[in-house]
Amino acid sequence: MRSFIDKILTPYFSEEKTRLGLPPSQKSLWSIDVWSVHRSQEFKGWVNQHHPTIILDYVPGGCTGDVQPCDVGIQRPFKLSIRRSYHEDVVNKVLQQLDSGRPLTTLDTRIATLRDRSPRWLWNAYQAINKPELVKKV
Repeated sequence: MRSFIDKILTPYFSEEKTRLGLPPSQKSLWSIDVWSVHRSQEFKGWVNQHHPTIILDYVPGGCTGDVQPCDVGIQRPFKLSIRRSYHEDVVNKVLQQLDSGRPLTTLDTRIATLRDRSPRWLWNAYQAINKPELVKKV
């Protein structure tokens, strides 16, 4: 998170202040969710010490869709697609075992197996959200 703030968020705020003719001391409001890490004293203290012009504004639980539309409009379909691809792999593996006449055994959930399957899940998820109409809706 610190890297995001240092390398992306702060430069963005600085560029916007310059573009709008505002002084560098102008406060910037950052609306973030109420994830426990965001609310920790360590995180809040670090932001206050290193980026005193950033004001943290916490989005109340249950309101993310209204205030952070990308969480609902892009991240949710992305994660749903990954879950569906994973589920499809599990179902196909079980069907293969049943069709072969072998007794049903436990599924292979070793890191190596999941690592080899996950690129397809991510590719499917990318294809699910790589649509201009989806992005424009957000």
